[in-house]
Amino acid sequence: MAYAAYRYPPGAARDTRDIRNTTVFQVLDVTVASTDACTVRRALAACPGTGVLRCEPLLHAHATCSSGTPHVRLMVRLPLASYGDVLHCLLECVPDGQIGPLTSWKAHLTRCGIVHGG
Repeated sequence: MAYAAYRYPPGAARDTRDIRNTTVFQVLDVTVASTDACTVRRALAACPGTGVLRCEPLLHAHATCSSGTPHVRLMVRLPLASYGDVLHCLLECVPDGQIGPLTSWKAHLTRCGIVHGG
């Protein structure tokens, strides 16, 4: 199995302050075989507050799995509080994939070229 999960997601603050009325959104990059992308999208739709922002086909030579199927990168927006539930969902619905870095919403917007996104 190609997944790895961490107790504290990379980039997540380990601060214990109370943020009850604030939803902190993060963006998680998930790479799966293109044939599994629909299954992953449907499974993630069942996770509250979670949605796929972008499904990007990977066109470089090493973007295929052992079966020769091309891969896609899903950019998933999720509340930080549901990180564990989203990982569990991913592990249940597809047998192989890569979970990339967890980035802040602001860093994601900057990566997409939106500097003043908030």
